[in-house]
Amino acid sequence: MTHIPVAANAKTTSTKAKMSPNSQFIPLNDTFLETVLRWRNLPHIRANMHSTNEISWQQHLSWFETLKNDSKKQFFVFLQNERPIGVLNFTLVDAIENRLELTTPCLEWGCYIGEDNVWPGSGLLLEIAALDYAFIGKNAATLYAEVLSSNQSVLKMHKLFQYDALEDRTEEKTDGTIVTVKRFLYHQKQWLLKREKVLSMLPKQIGAAAQHIHFAKS
Repeated sequence: MTHIPVAANAKTTSTKAKMSPNSQFIPLNDTFLETVLRWRNLPHIRANMHSTNEISWQQHLSWFETLKNDSKKQFFVFLQNERPIGVLNFTLVDAIENRLELTTPCLEWGCYIGEDNVWPGSGLLLEIAALDYAFIGKNAATLYAEVLSSNQSVLKMHKLFQYDALEDRTEEKTDGTIVTVKRFLYHQKQWLLKREKVLSMLPKQIGAAAQHIHFAKS
């Protein structure tokens, strides 16, 4: 199973909070490689990953070459008003919970924000972007997520968006720490039925900003 957890919340400011930012997601390319490596090595991001090891430039290049040749993976850079602030990624995975006919095709998703001073609510926009991309853009049957139990801010967001919780599991991280992994599943029909209701429960500026989410073609 691919492990792409959601990383910690970014720091935000309240400036321009009521203005709707433009959120664009473009496939990772050479232009953003150094920026993404810097993000991947930030302590607060590594702390929420399955591997806590610092990543070398050569390891990063090797990872990128593998990514380019893997048709099951999609890795987007999150641009907010043309400024790169984080990533959103998807992996096509096998059926979850042995319910093949109910869960495939299934996308697993992960994200993180690597910059400070981002628009308040950027984490919520990532949630909306992931659900819309999986179920409207890719017509996936289900969306799967894994989050470390210590990542409380993301767990609260998944609860707000009404994910179905699956059975927890434990694993040993690369530093030897034993952690609990929270597992979640969302069905396409749930999101298509709940989308407008869920958005109506969010601050109005989030709903407005959700109208300005765009994915560039891979």
